[in-house]
Amino acid sequence: MGVLSVTALDTCPPVPEPRVAAWTVVVDGSRGHDMLLFPGTGLTHSDSLIGPLTDGRHSVELRPSELWKPVDCLSVQRVEPAIVAAGTQEHDVYRRAPVLELRADTIGEQTDLPLYAYAERDQAGAESAWRYSVVFSNEDGGTPARALLARWGRTTDIEQVYEVGTIAGRVTREAFQGPDHVIRAFTGRRQGEAPVLLVATMNNMVIDRGRSLAAVRLVPAVVDLGRATRESTMDARPWVYRVMENELAAEGRIVVDAPLDDQWPRVAPDPLAHIFLEARLRLDRAVAVAWVTDRAGRRHWSHYGRLPLAIERSGWVRTAVAVGAGAGGSMAEAGWACLAAPEATGGGSCEIEATRVFALTGQFLPGPNLVVPGRFVLRPGAEAKLDSSASARF
Repeated sequence: MGVLSVTALDTCPPVPEPRVAAWTVVVDGSRGHDMLLFPGTGLTHSDSLIGPLTDGRHSVELRPSELWKPVDCLSVQRVEPAIVAAGTQEHDVYRRAPVLELRADTIGEQTDLPLYAYAERDQAGAESAWRYSVVFSNEDGGTPARALLARWGRTTDIEQVYEVGTIAGRVTREAFQGPDHVIRAFTGRRQGEAPVLLVATMNNMVIDRGRSLAAVRLVPAVVDLGRATRESTMDARPWVYRVMENELAAEGRIVVDAPLDDQWPRVAPDPLAHIFLEARLRLDRAVAVAWVTDRAGRRHWSHYGRLPLAIERSGWVRTAVAVGAGAGGSMAEAGWACLAAPEATGGGSCEIEATRVFALTGQFLPGPNLVVPGRFVLRPGAEAKLDSSASARF
């Protein structure tokens, strides 16, 4: 098992055309998978898995992909293969990381593409499990942009694709997330020990059958999300926010004053016009929403007053509140509110452990935490305000 590291020179403008650059990995003369970079984002380094490799010498070459248009303002400067030693944690997680074959209508295109992957480890008794997730740039056939920002605080698409459990090194179970978010047992092809999965739906669900003209082999970062949102993995990769913005703009989904002309509007204000809030929720017959009051005294809600756009799930969540240009500097107060669930007949509560409020800078960097973390237990109809951080710079 090896990792191929690629360093590129990116002289592209922030809004480039095309927005995707691709190279094909050739091992020992055989065409393998493709590597994707995203021009104009500041991403100049990318890694890809290669292997399994037999003992001895091997040749690794990178060629311009025949499936995507060339990008003149981005060029490969250095290619460095490295072997991952057996017995290390990296080898343990990499050897079963999925080979992801791409959906046919995304090959050669610039939308709905895999950006990066991460892996989480679970230990339950004698069984150890790796859970692999992939972050895509968007989903063409899933939740509309406004609802994604309101309910998830992003317009990228984060999907768990595969999980494998082992006891004493022996595989005890394998599963993937198939169409309609149904978890299914994996019985498909492999590349070495790695499962081969095909992106098969417009919201990036996978199947273990079929073949594609292009595949990627993302190197999963090991993360612990026991006290963090899945969206927080984007913060270490601020280039992802620029990809998110560029794709929304290219698809005409950014509107300054996006009208609420239907329940699930497909357009939304610019991500840079939002305040992002994170919390751990425990909901009982209730839903949660976030709010921000700007310096002019206007109150803005994450759900725009539409109950279907409220957050109805427990766990670590992120949401976004549109407040206008210069979002971070326009915030005066922020907080959370609890609302009765649509089918609730009485009672209910929202336990909210609010941890973070931030805005994106003009360079798409997550800004500092604007509030002091707080914990609240609210009844439906109640709300709580977070104290401003003494170190916040509005």
